[in-house]
Amino acid sequence: MRGRRNPRSRTLRAAALEARQCEPASAVRAIVQSEPTPAPVHSARTTIDIILQGSAVELFHAHGVAVAPLGSSPVGAQQRYHDSVGMIGFEGSSFSGTLTLSIPTPVFDWHCEARDASDATTLTDWTQELTNQLLGRIKNRLTMFQTNLRPFLPSTMSGAVLERLRKRAPYEVLYRFRTLRGDIIVTLDAPLHNVALIYSGGAMVAQEGDVILF
Repeated sequence: MRGRRNPRSRTLRAAALEARQCEPASAVRAIVQSEPTPAPVHSARTTIDIILQGSAVELFHAHGVAVAPLGSSPVGAQQRYHDSVGMIGFEGSSFSGTLTLSIPTPVFDWHCEARDASDATTLTDWTQELTNQLLGRIKNRLTMFQTNLRPFLPSTMSGAVLERLRKRAPYEVLYRFRTLRGDIIVTLDAPLHNVALIYSGGAMVAQEGDVILF
């Protein structure tokens, strides 16, 4: 005895086949094609905190000084400078500002113990050069976020004098780096509250020792 076929099941199969045959080709193409993924947008404050601290650690390591980043915080009433301060301004399409670097004298003396005896570089010279190099490293890394900074010439000044001349901005941030001979202090005075950085993995980033033409 043969079982009966359910006529309703044949009707459902026929309807499903007809629906597949009538499906527009554009629906199939919509599945195959995909929209390009937009570049991720990063908070400028967080990104620059990471870039600045990483750049400073690598910079001092290259000069034989081990440092440990202690984080960032608003300047507020904190000490901003030691006896000698390096300062460099910069401008860009997204934001402009000023970077300062202050190294305690004991750290410089510690550095001098390991350098060549014929090296006559002073604390002022060293601070000015490292300030320029620090901004250069930050500028280099920011190219990955489609941001190009144009630096001005670095200068140095007495910390006490600069404290009197430079007002404390509400958005000025202080970064402290611990060493065995005292804390290195970096400040960044730049309005970043409305800035967004867009990552671009295809940007060319210079490596240590590369020659960069300005």
